[in-house]
Amino acid sequence: MNTALIKLQRKGQMVIPRSLREQVGVSEGALMEVAVVEGGRLLITPQLTIERAIVSDPKKSRKQVLQDLSAVVAGIRQEAKANGLDKLTMKQISAEVEAHRRKPRRKKVSAAPK
Repeated sequence: MNTALIKLQRKGQMVIPRSLREQVGVSEGALMEVAVVEGGRLLITPQLTIERAIVSDPKKSRKQVLQDLSAVVAGIRQEAKANGLDKLTMKQISAEVEAHRRKPRRKKVSAAPK
């Protein structure tokens, strides 16, 4: 088990070292659940977030929402498998995500009025 000693900041914030974040595939903005477990320890667990609009459409039943989500996940898995991404480790995936985030973003150029 990899561990790190971290300092709790004044407002209750803490920095999880990059090596640990990469090991579990957590990136900036990830939602984390924090729970007190046996022995007074804190358990921090990354959570999956789902766009609220997908699950709060009043026109869809719960069953339809779950079917839609299942179809999206199946599509993502199929695309990943087709591209050979299903064989990547979490560390490799995290490294690719970080590299992509560090790339400078190109500004959109609008056409000049005629």
